[in-house]
Amino acid sequence: MSTSKQQCRERIWQLLAEKGISPSPFQRIPPFRGQNKAAERLRRLPIYKQARCIMVPPDEAQKQVRFNALMDGKRLIMATAGLHDGFYLLDPKRLPRRFWLRAIQTYGVKDFGIRLATNKKAIGRIDLLVTGAVAVTRTGARLGKGAGFFDLEYVILRELGCIDENTPVIALVHELQIMEDIPMDEKDVPIDYIITPQEIIKTEPLWPKPSYIPWEVLSNKQIRRMRPLWELKQKGR
Repeated sequence: MSTSKQQCRERIWQLLAEKGISPSPFQRIPPFRGQNKAAERLRRLPIYKQARCIMVPPDEAQKQVRFNALMDGKRLIMATAGLHDGFYLLDPKRLPRRFWLRAIQTYGVKDFGIRLATNKKAIGRIDLLVTGAVAVTRTGARLGKGAGFFDLEYVILRELGCIDENTPVIALVHELQIMEDIPMDEKDVPIDYIITPQEIIKTEPLWPKPSYIPWEVLSNKQIRRMRPLWELKQKGR
């Protein structure tokens, strides 16, 4: 019998809690011991060094990644919690350093960031996507907490032309979050790199990256609650 996605999540959450790797891993993208070290390791990658603009979700586990991006002079795109208010820009050239720590927080970005319209002109070209995960595999599978927000963020940005299939996707996790196998669906975004506190792993994805918004599985309530989806729907995309 194959292992379900939720079974994989529960297994990893329990493991991280038992080993003391994450103080509160359940029902979330877990923060983990060594996450700042993984964020520093990310800075060694040439694709990170070359990137002018990166997108990072608002999870606690990627807090240092967001701060580093500003410190390294990169434009930082953040999605708001639940994608309710779409995407915001934090630009270190416009934002005084004394505000950075507050700006990179889940809700601080709305106070200090620039609210972006849902179009390519406003968002611009994104060179790199960095995310967290509940679990990953060396074959490029990624498992989130189950809400599917990162997968939606990806296909929205791809629909707009801000990214394409060659835009690298990187997941930062603890070594214990690497599994042998994870179920993947067509709407799930595979990853190109795994970065842990100990190593950088180039994956060999077995799945293509999704290229369209799965409107057929989204309810009107979901669409109305996420500004980018609502704006795209109104334009007939």
